Amino acid sequence: MQSATLHIKVKPEVAKGLKALSKKRNTSVGELVRQAVISSYQLELISSLNTRQKRALEAYQGGYISLSRLADEMGMNIWDIRTWLQEHNIPQNNSFLEDDVKNA
Repeated sequence: MQSATLHIKVKPEVAKGLKALSKKRNTSVGELVRQAVISSYQLELISSLNTRQKRALEAYQGGYISLSRLADEMGMNIWDIRTWLQEHNIPQNNSFLEDDVKNA
């Protein structure tokens, strides 16, 4: 996936708050801003879903339902839902460790 560079201006107090939060979370200010942009984008996406799909997506993100159940609720098959989640920058809950993949 290609990246694009964006430059933003914020008020000094916002920059100070972001810097403090980045130290608290042990991450960079840039990563905080990326997460905020992705969250905002995801909110727009979620608003386009029907109530049942919204609940299913929230349940999946909270770890309450499986990927297969999410696919059913979204009217997709398992491969399509994986692609859809990836295209919308929604993390997939994997119930295996990286060592499991290597040893498979």
